[in-house]
Amino acid sequence: MVGIHGTPGSGMDGIVNYVASGAVFCRFVTFDRQGYGGSTPMPGRKVSDIAAVVKAVLDRLAVEVAAVYGISGGGPHALATAALLPERILRVASLGGIGPSFGPGFDYAVGQVPLMREEILVARSGPDASREYYRRAVSQLNTPEIEKQVYSENDRRIGRFRSEVLAPVRQKIEQQLGLPDSRYSQEDAYVDDFQSFASPWGFELGSIGIPARFFHGLADMMVPPRHSEWLQSQIPNAGLELFPNVGHRLDQLMPHVFAWLVPNET
Repeated sequence: MVGIHGTPGSGMDGIVNYVASGAVFCRFVTFDRQGYGGSTPMPGRKVSDIAAVVKAVLDRLAVEVAAVYGISGGGPHALATAALLPERILRVASLGGIGPSFGPGFDYAVGQVPLMREEILVARSGPDASREYYRRAVSQLNTPEIEKQVYSENDRRIGRFRSEVLAPVRQKIEQQLGLPDSRYSQEDAYVDDFQSFASPWGFELGSIGIPARFFHGLADMMVPPRHSEWLQSQIPNAGLELFPNVGHRLDQLMPHVFAWLVPNET
Protein backbone atom coordinates (compact mmCIF):
# COMPACT_ATOMS: atom_id res chain seq x y z
CA MET A 1 0.00 0.00 0.00
CA VAL A 2 1.36 3.40 -1.00
CA GLY A 3 0.47 6.64 0.78
CA ILE A 4 0.67 10.07 -0.88
CA HIS A 5 0.17 12.86 1.63
CA GLY A 6 -1.03 16.42 1.13
CA THR A 7 0.65 19.74 0.90
CA PRO A 8 1.67 21.41 4.18
CA GLY A 9 -1.20 22.90 5.28
CA SER A 10 -10.15 15.54 10.83
CA GLY A 11 -11.49 16.26 13.67
CA MET A 12 -13.56 14.24 16.11
CA ASP A 13 -15.41 15.42 19.16
CA GLY A 14 -15.12 12.05 20.87
CA ILE A 15 -18.49 10.89 19.54
CA VAL A 16 -17.44 8.09 17.22
CA ASN A 17 -14.27 6.08 16.73
CA TYR A 18 -13.74 4.53 13.31
CA VAL A 19 -11.83 1.30 13.65
CA ALA A 20 -11.11 -1.70 11.50
CA SER A 21 -13.24 -4.75 12.32
CA GLY A 22 -10.11 -6.91 12.42
CA ALA A 23 -6.36 -6.86 11.92
CA VAL A 24 -5.13 -5.25 8.69
CA PHE A 25 -2.00 -6.92 7.33
CA CYS A 26 -0.11 -4.99 4.68
CA ARG A 27 3.24 -3.54 3.74
CA PHE A 28 3.06 0.23 4.06
CA VAL A 29 5.24 2.39 1.81
CA THR A 30 5.28 6.17 1.54
CA PHE A 31 7.63 8.71 -0.02
CA ASP A 32 8.27 12.41 -0.40
CA ARG A 33 6.48 14.03 -3.32
CA GLN A 34 8.74 15.79 -5.85
CA GLY A 35 10.60 18.64 -4.15
CA TYR A 36 9.65 17.72 -0.59
CA GLY A 37 12.05 16.08 1.88
CA GLY A 38 14.75 14.26 -0.06
CA SER A 39 12.82 13.92 -3.32
CA THR A 40 14.29 15.67 -6.36
CA PRO A 41 12.30 18.76 -7.44
CA MET A 42 10.48 18.68 -10.77
CA PRO A 43 9.55 22.27 -11.70
CA GLY A 44 6.65 22.45 -14.12
CA ARG A 45 5.36 19.03 -13.13
CA LYS A 46 1.76 17.98 -13.66
CA VAL A 47 -0.28 15.93 -11.21
CA SER A 48 -0.05 13.00 -13.64
CA ASP A 49 3.76 12.94 -13.32
CA ILE A 50 3.38 11.19 -9.96
CA ALA A 51 2.50 7.96 -11.78
CA ALA A 52 6.09 7.51 -12.96
CA VAL A 53 7.33 8.05 -9.40
CA VAL A 54 4.95 5.44 -7.96
CA LYS A 55 5.90 2.98 -10.71
CA ALA A 56 9.60 3.48 -9.94
CA VAL A 57 8.99 2.92 -6.22
CA LEU A 58 7.03 -0.29 -6.88
CA ASP A 59 9.66 -1.54 -9.34
CA ARG A 60 12.49 -0.78 -6.91
CA LEU A 61 10.71 -2.78 -4.19
CA ALA A 62 9.74 -5.57 -6.61
CA VAL A 63 6.07 -5.02 -5.78
CA GLU A 64 3.73 -6.00 -8.60
CA VAL A 65 0.49 -4.46 -7.34
CA ALA A 66 -0.56 -2.12 -4.54
CA ALA A 67 -3.43 -0.08 -3.16
CA VAL A 68 -2.86 3.67 -2.99
CA TYR A 69 -4.33 6.57 -1.05
CA GLY A 70 -3.79 10.31 -0.93
CA ILE A 71 -4.72 12.98 1.62
CA SER A 72 -5.67 16.57 0.72
CA GLY A 73 -3.39 17.59 -2.18
CA GLY A 74 -2.29 13.96 -2.32
CA GLY A 75 -5.82 12.99 -3.38
CA PRO A 76 -5.52 13.89 -7.08
CA HIS A 77 -2.07 12.29 -7.16
CA ALA A 78 -3.50 9.00 -5.91
CA LEU A 79 -6.25 9.24 -8.53
CA ALA A 80 -3.58 9.81 -11.19
CA THR A 81 -1.89 6.53 -10.34
CA ALA A 82 -5.25 4.74 -10.55
CA ALA A 83 -5.92 6.21 -14.00
CA LEU A 84 -2.42 5.77 -15.43
CA LEU A 85 -1.22 2.56 -13.74
CA PRO A 86 -4.34 0.36 -13.85
CA GLU A 87 -2.25 -2.81 -14.07
CA ARG A 88 -0.34 -1.96 -10.86
CA ILE A 89 -2.98 -0.31 -8.63
CA LEU A 90 -5.73 -2.45 -7.11
CA ARG A 91 -7.70 0.19 -5.15
CA VAL A 92 -7.53 3.93 -4.63
CA ALA A 93 -8.75 6.17 -1.81
CA SER A 94 -8.86 9.95 -1.59
CA LEU A 95 -9.12 11.48 1.90
CA GLY A 96 -10.21 15.10 2.06
CA GLY A 97 -8.86 15.41 -1.47
CA ILE A 98 -9.10 18.53 -3.60
CA GLY A 99 -11.09 18.88 -6.79
CA PRO A 100 -9.82 20.42 -10.04
CA SER A 101 -9.33 24.10 -10.78
CA PHE A 102 -10.16 23.85 -14.48
CA GLY A 103 -12.74 22.52 -16.91
CA PRO A 104 -16.55 22.49 -16.80
CA GLY A 105 -18.74 21.40 -13.94
CA PHE A 106 -16.56 22.30 -10.96
CA ASP A 107 -14.69 25.34 -9.67
CA TYR A 108 -12.21 24.79 -6.85
CA ALA A 109 -12.67 28.38 -5.62
CA VAL A 110 -16.43 28.20 -5.09
CA GLY A 111 -17.51 27.56 -1.50
CA GLN A 112 -14.01 27.89 -0.03
CA VAL A 113 -13.25 29.83 3.13
CA PRO A 114 -11.63 33.15 2.10
CA LEU A 115 -8.01 32.16 2.73
CA MET A 116 -8.32 28.93 0.74
CA ARG A 117 -10.19 30.65 -2.06
CA GLU A 118 -7.39 33.19 -2.30
CA GLU A 119 -4.83 30.37 -2.44
CA ILE A 120 -6.19 28.86 -5.64
CA LEU A 121 -6.97 32.23 -7.23
CA VAL A 122 -3.39 33.46 -6.77
CA ALA A 123 -2.11 30.12 -8.12
CA ARG A 124 -4.00 30.82 -11.33
CA SER A 125 -1.98 34.05 -11.61
CA GLY A 126 1.32 32.19 -11.75
CA PRO A 127 4.23 30.98 -9.61
CA ASP A 128 5.28 34.39 -8.30
CA ALA A 129 1.82 34.95 -6.82
CA SER A 130 1.88 31.49 -5.21
CA ARG A 131 5.30 32.21 -3.73
CA GLU A 132 4.09 35.46 -2.16
CA TYR A 133 1.05 33.66 -0.75
CA TYR A 134 3.24 30.93 0.72
CA ARG A 135 5.38 33.44 2.57
CA ARG A 136 2.38 35.39 3.83
CA ALA A 137 -0.03 32.57 4.76
CA VAL A 138 1.20 28.99 4.36
CA SER A 139 4.42 29.54 6.29
CA GLN A 140 2.25 30.93 9.12
CA LEU A 141 -0.30 28.10 9.01
CA ASN A 142 0.38 26.98 12.57
CA THR A 143 -0.16 30.41 14.09
CA PRO A 144 -3.47 30.78 15.99
CA GLU A 145 -4.71 33.58 13.72
CA ILE A 146 -4.29 31.55 10.52
CA GLU A 147 -5.32 28.22 12.05
CA LYS A 148 -8.75 29.54 12.99
CA GLN A 149 -9.39 30.52 9.39
CA VAL A 150 -8.78 27.06 7.92
CA TYR A 151 -9.11 24.42 10.68
CA SER A 152 -12.07 23.38 12.80
CA GLU A 153 -11.72 23.52 16.57
CA ASN A 154 -11.15 19.79 16.75
CA ASP A 155 -8.62 19.93 13.92
CA ARG A 156 -6.69 22.38 16.06
CA ARG A 157 -6.80 19.99 19.02
CA ILE A 158 -5.35 17.24 16.84
CA GLY A 159 -2.69 19.67 15.64
CA ARG A 160 -1.67 20.43 19.21
CA PHE A 161 -1.44 16.70 19.97
CA ARG A 162 0.77 16.21 16.93
CA SER A 163 3.12 19.04 17.89
CA GLU A 164 3.25 18.42 21.63
CA VAL A 165 3.24 14.61 21.76
CA LEU A 166 4.04 13.09 18.39
CA ALA A 167 6.61 15.57 17.05
CA PRO A 168 9.20 14.93 19.81
CA VAL A 169 8.83 11.17 19.30
CA ARG A 170 9.28 11.54 15.55
CA GLN A 171 12.30 13.79 16.04
CA LYS A 172 13.94 11.26 18.32
CA ILE A 173 13.38 8.44 15.83
CA GLU A 174 14.82 10.56 13.01
CA GLN A 175 17.90 11.29 15.12
CA GLN A 176 18.38 7.61 15.98
CA LEU A 177 18.10 6.65 12.32
CA GLY A 178 20.41 9.47 11.26
CA LEU A 179 17.90 10.82 8.74
CA PRO A 180 19.16 13.97 6.99
CA ASP A 181 17.28 17.26 7.00
CA SER A 182 15.25 18.18 3.94
CA ARG A 183 17.58 18.87 1.03
CA TYR A 184 15.23 21.11 -0.90
CA SER A 185 13.04 24.15 -0.41
CA GLN A 186 9.52 23.40 0.83
CA GLU A 187 8.50 26.79 -0.54
CA ASP A 188 9.59 25.76 -4.05
CA ALA A 189 7.77 22.44 -3.71
CA TYR A 190 4.60 24.23 -2.61
CA VAL A 191 4.77 26.57 -5.62
CA ASP A 192 5.21 23.59 -7.96
CA ASP A 193 2.25 21.87 -6.28
CA PHE A 194 -0.17 24.73 -6.69
CA GLN A 195 0.85 25.43 -10.24
CA SER A 196 0.01 21.79 -10.98
CA PHE A 197 -3.31 22.08 -9.12
CA ALA A 198 -4.24 25.19 -11.13
CA SER A 199 -3.56 23.35 -14.41
CA PRO A 200 -5.11 20.28 -16.08
CA TRP A 201 -4.16 17.17 -14.13
CA GLY A 202 -3.12 15.15 -17.18
CA PHE A 203 -5.62 12.30 -16.93
CA GLU A 204 -9.36 11.69 -17.16
CA LEU A 205 -11.27 10.86 -13.98
CA GLY A 206 -13.74 8.80 -15.99
CA SER A 207 -10.94 6.46 -17.10
CA ILE A 208 -10.49 5.09 -13.56
CA GLY A 209 -11.83 1.56 -13.60
CA ILE A 210 -10.51 0.12 -10.35
CA PRO A 211 -12.43 0.34 -7.04
CA ALA A 212 -12.26 3.94 -5.79
CA ARG A 213 -13.59 5.54 -2.62
CA PHE A 214 -13.68 9.06 -1.21
CA PHE A 215 -13.54 9.81 2.51
CA HIS A 216 -14.36 13.31 3.70
CA GLY A 217 -15.16 15.10 6.94
CA LEU A 218 -18.32 17.19 7.01
CA ALA A 219 -16.55 19.72 9.27
CA ASP A 220 -13.66 20.20 6.82
CA MET A 221 -13.01 23.93 6.41
CA MET A 222 -9.88 23.64 4.28
CA VAL A 223 -11.38 21.40 1.57
CA PRO A 224 -15.20 21.38 1.64
CA PRO A 225 -16.97 18.02 1.15
CA ARG A 226 -18.29 19.22 -2.22
CA HIS A 227 -14.84 18.41 -3.64
CA SER A 228 -15.15 14.69 -2.89
CA GLU A 229 -18.83 14.68 -3.82
CA TRP A 230 -18.05 16.01 -7.30
CA LEU A 231 -15.02 13.77 -7.83
CA GLN A 232 -17.03 10.71 -6.84
CA SER A 233 -19.69 11.63 -9.40
CA GLN A 234 -17.07 11.58 -12.18
CA ILE A 235 -15.74 8.07 -11.57
CA PRO A 236 -17.85 5.02 -12.46
CA ASN A 237 -18.93 3.01 -9.40
CA ALA A 238 -16.83 5.09 -6.97
CA GLY A 239 -17.95 5.23 -3.33
CA LEU A 240 -18.22 8.16 -0.95
CA GLU A 241 -18.18 8.23 2.86
CA LEU A 242 -18.90 11.46 4.74
CA PHE A 243 -18.11 11.70 8.45
CA PRO A 244 -19.85 14.02 10.95
CA ASN A 245 -17.57 16.00 13.28
CA VAL A 246 -14.49 15.16 11.19
CA GLY A 247 -12.47 18.03 9.74
CA HIS A 248 -9.40 18.06 7.48
CA ARG A 249 -7.14 16.14 9.84
CA LEU A 250 -8.18 12.55 9.31
CA ASP A 251 -5.91 10.61 11.66
CA GLN A 252 -8.70 8.73 13.41
CA LEU A 253 -10.12 7.44 10.11
CA MET A 254 -6.98 5.62 9.01
CA PRO A 255 -7.82 2.15 10.44
CA HIS A 256 -11.18 2.34 8.66
CA VAL A 257 -9.53 3.47 5.41
CA PHE A 258 -6.84 0.80 5.57
CA ALA A 259 -9.49 -1.87 6.14
CA TRP A 260 -11.14 -0.82 2.87
CA LEU A 261 -7.86 -0.57 0.96
CA VAL A 262 -6.71 -4.02 2.12
CA PRO A 263 -9.82 -6.21 2.15
CA ASN A 264 -9.59 -9.60 3.86
CA GLU A 265 -10.07 -11.51 0.64
CA THR A 266 -6.79 -10.11 -0.76
